[in-house]
Amino acid sequence: MSASTTATASSTSVNTTRAFWERLWRLSGINFVVFVIIAYVIYGYQPQVGAPADALAAFYGGHRTRILIAAAFSGLNVLNLMWFAAALRTAGARQRPPRAQRSADCFSSSSR
Repeated sequence: MSASTTATASSTSVNTTRAFWERLWRLSGINFVVFVIIAYVIYGYQPQVGAPADALAAFYGGHRTRILIAAAFSGLNVLNLMWFAAALRTAGARQRPPRAQRSADCFSSSSR
């Protein structure tokens, strides 16, 4: 068996462009807000603090499926939040100069 020596060309698909990924991270922030609202609506209103035990048992027993669906939406929604936060951090890091340049700017301006 011989190893392949042919180079593969980079993909020219629209899914590999920077604009595609930037659009996706912006959509992940919007998706987070939308899915939080959906999970809140699906979950509904739970009994207030100090409610009798029978009311709690009736709520959690009768709305088991709704609570499970809302929990699944909320759990998966954490991924949207993490992706959006990471993308914001990356975008912010691109806007600043490198650390060495920042410290050089600080020290050069304070020595006058």
